[in-house]
Amino acid sequence: MSKSRTRMAPDERRAVILLAAAAMFQERGFAASSIDAIAAAAGISGPAIYRYFARKTELLVALLEGATRTAMVEVADAVARTGEGERLAAMADALARHAQREGAVIGLLQSTVAEMEPADRARLDEIRSRLVAELAGLLLAERSDLDTVEAHIHVEAALGVIGQLARRPQPQHSERFRRLLLAILEA
Repeated sequence: MSKSRTRMAPDERRAVILLAAAAMFQERGFAASSIDAIAAAAGISGPAIYRYFARKTELLVALLEGATRTAMVEVADAVARTGEGERLAAMADALARHAQREGAVIGLLQSTVAEMEPADRARLDEIRSRLVAELAGLLLAERSDLDTVEAHIHVEAALGVIGQLARRPQPQHSERFRRLLLAILEA
């Protein structure tokens, strides 16, 4: 009996490829994951993957873009559901949870930036700038004592801590990590 293939819409196939890449990057690491292996894990041929991603680093950029988008939604939702005086704690909680869940992708970013094509690095800079601006806007809404530059500094410091956590995830220290993020946002 032959196995019939189900045709997927391009967006669905792209999502399947990204899931396969994320799992493989986490399991094997970025350098040890090949485009052909990712394609096979996604159920397509090696050459077919190039219809969606020209380079392996494009997969990482797409994963980070999705993780960033999800982080902003989670942080904004947490802040919106929280009363005045508790919003910075809600931001820290949401950032900490997201960092622990997406740590593998964040950690890969820290170690693979040097290997990226200039276009991929430029896209990452754009993603990061947008994230910093959005988080700084949320911080400014709660901290009228800060100006825009200071809010950006606080956010950059928080993201630096998140990057460190991603390289050395220690779930047993999640509460300490959350408190550290909150201290940075409140400082």
